[in-house]
This record gives sequence, C-alpha cells and structure tokens, in this order.
Amino acid sequence: MSIAFFAAIAVGATNVCAEDEPLGVRLVNQMNARYGQHTGVRANHAKGAVFEGIFTPAQGADSFSSAVFLKGAPTPLVIRFSNAGGVPDAPDTHPSTGGIRGMAIKFRLSDGSEQDIVCISANGFPVATGEDFLALLQAVGASGPNVPKPTPVEKFLSIHPAAAAFVTTPRPVAVSYGTQPFFGVNAFKFTNTQKTSKFGRYRIVPESGPAYVTDEEAAKRPPNALADNLRASLEAGPVKFHLLVQVAAADDPTADATKVWLDSRPTIELGEIAVIKALDTKKIENDLLFLPTNVTTGIEASDDPIINTRTEAYAESFSRRTK
Repeated sequence: MSIAFFAAIAVGATNVCAEDEPLGVRLVNQMNARYGQHTGVRANHAKGAVFEGIFTPAQGADSFSSAVFLKGAPTPLVIRFSNAGGVPDAPDTHPSTGGIRGMAIKFRLSDGSEQDIVCISANGFPVATGEDFLALLQAVGASGPNVPKPTPVEKFLSIHPAAAAFVTTPRPVAVSYGTQPFFGVNAFKFTNTQKTSKFGRYRIVPESGPAYVTDEEAAKRPPNALADNLRASLEAGPVKFHLLVQVAAADDPTADATKVWLDSRPTIELGEIAVIKALDTKKIENDLLFLPTNVTTGIEASDDPIINTRTEAYAESFSRRTK
C-alpha cells in the first residue's frame, strides 16, 4: 500500500461531517463520500463472502478464560471474509482495498447468545482514536490528484508516523482467504474461573501456513479469487485456522491500537476454526452484524477507544443497509 492508494479512492470524498453528529455517524458519512453510497451494502468491507464453520477449543483453553466456547463442546460459527473498502464489486486487487482483508467470526453459543471476533490482515492500526481515523478520512477526501503538494493526507501522515507506516507496509495477495493470517485490532481482557485476568490480542493463523502469490500472478487472477479459491479448497475438506491470543506484558499498551507488541510475547492457543461450507452470501450477509464489543462472560473489552468507535460505526452502517 502507498499514498497512491489514497488517490484511487479520493474522488468525490469531501468533508461531509456535521460536528454535532455522533462519531459513528460521521465516519459512515465520510466512508460513503469516499466510496459512494451503495444500497444494502456495508460502508466498509463491502465485498465479502460468508461461510459456515466449527470452533473446537484447545485442551486447557478454559484455564485462560471462562468463556463458554472454550469449555469443551464445539461451537458453530458464521464467518465472513472481506476486502476493505466500500465498493462491493471491486476486484480483490483493486487499490481501494489497500490490500487489507477482514475475517469476522460469530460464535453461536450454547446458551443462545453470541460472541464476535473481528480481525483484519494487518497487525496494528493507523490511528489510536476514532477522531484521528475521521481526520485521516477527511484528509484523504481533500487530497485529489490536482491538489497542491503537500496534500492534506501527506500532511496528516507526516505527523502520524503509525499511519505512515501502516499505508507504506507491503501487503502481499494471499492465495485465498484460507491462507491469510489475521490479527485483532484491539486488546481484550481474558478472565478465568480463578478470577485471574490477562490482556491479549487475537491472532488467527492458517493451519497450512500463510501462502501468497506474486505481484505478477495477482495481476492476472480473476476478480474474486480469494473467495473462489477458498470455496475450491473446501472440496477437499475443511480449511482450518488456529485461534490464538498474544498475551500482553505488564508494560505493553492495551489502549492504543497503533502499538504492535513484540513477537516475543507469548501466545495461547484457544482452539481450531474449521471452515466447512460456503453459504449464500447475498442472502444472509446484510443481516449479519459483527461487533467487537459483543463478548461473552470471561472476555471484556479493554479501554482502547477504537473498540467503541468500531462498534458505533458498524451499528450505524447496519442500520442504514437494513432500512
């Protein structure tokens, strides 16, 4: 990804936000201005594919958290893979995606409730607050191809090093969604039955290992290869991931999504995610709402402000597309 990514999505993206509106509303308004308003479609991660899955907890996972889905019996899942951006028919490699993929998981818990996990393919996030994310979107919107340099987005990146690093990090194209690792944006607090708590961030690792194509191969692929190749893989059996938690050290920041923890931090395996069946995406995806704050007993959101911002924006987008 590079600053050229912003040029590809800036057309028509003006500052459309009224200061007295809730932040989630302003974010969705700004995304609609960036990508266009598409009826019945998410404001971001508009292009997706939905699958059925099963989660099987790892032995001893319930010693890390008392969450019901870690207690032995398998849990049914609904999984939505997606590409970032608000253009529902954009090819996988379109610049508007920024090379970012999503994996949202809904656990159908035994007591009838739900637990959601919402991850992206990048380790880290460009900004630490929802207000800064809105400012980034607004800077993008003011940075068309004919704007004098330094453009507003270039100015923003010059004073936000995490955002600059995020947009200049190379993002290789995976063979399929099933060969793409995913990372939790935010930290959560995990508490076990002994009331011992630890903070951590989710990681989702393909069992077969990450696998990517070359830039030359990516340029020649069909527009929906990430989902199509996953569906093809399912003909040979389930496609599996390992659900992990990277555990924070005492001095690791848990309220700043831009701060990536050291790889030397320990990981705990929570269990296995098996993708088993493709579902009718067009029929069901718009009724699916995945919220980072939708957690069960034994898991709590940290005080990272981005968590609530994401929930507000996702809920606003859901409200609009289901009217």
